[in-house]
Amino acid sequence: MAKKRKSFQLHPEHPYVILCEGRDEELFLRYYIEYLVSKKLVDDSFNIINLGGNEEMKKTLPLFPSLDYFDQMKGFLIVRDAETNAASAAQSVQKTMNTSFDLLLSIDGAFVENQDGIRFGFVLLPGKKADGTFYNGTLEDLCCKILALSDDKASGVALLEMANSYVKTVEEKRKYAFKTIHKNRLHAYLSGTDDFVGMKIGEAAHARCFDFSNDALDFLKDALVDLSS
Repeated sequence: MAKKRKSFQLHPEHPYVILCEGRDEELFLRYYIEYLVSKKLVDDSFNIINLGGNEEMKKTLPLFPSLDYFDQMKGFLIVRDAETNAASAAQSVQKTMNTSFDLLLSIDGAFVENQDGIRFGFVLLPGKKADGTFYNGTLEDLCCKILALSDDKASGVALLEMANSYVKTVEEKRKYAFKTIHKNRLHAYLSGTDDFVGMKIGEAAHARCFDFSNDALDFLKDALVDLSS
């Protein structure tokens, strides 16, 4: 199982570092990596570090080169939400990583190696388009995409349509929009099930709500395989 770290510490035995925002992303990544390890697509050598929100990430990243064992790391991957403007989010991560690690990183997040042989890259959730740019959205949007493309597609799509209809109806009734409609939509879906009602994303991922073999996760699988290669 990918190792949980409560502080910003690097460990030589886990030289592939994933820097994410928030507990939900941390747990989703942890259980997804467990799946990849079980399929022998990657080794159990990841250190997942939850940096909190985007602002905390900007403040914390410059500290990493001064941490113990930094020079023994083999790679870093940032995982965060694209939110409402993927292009702006990509530019923000690119700028922060360039400044923090003294390298020139591509806007598409492709891995770049520094002079010491450490590799750096990033991905934005919910994933990449065919042209290599990132979609707008969040982890919750990725989860909904997985559910819509699941093997049980008919019921998954039907339940998502009902969840969408519900949140839109509520917005119309109260006459103003949800602040985090992506969360409302996903949790409306989960509330329509017996097995996952009331769960947070990490709990739902652990309970196998999301099909980790789904094509919607190929961009993340590719990044993690590339990181650990």
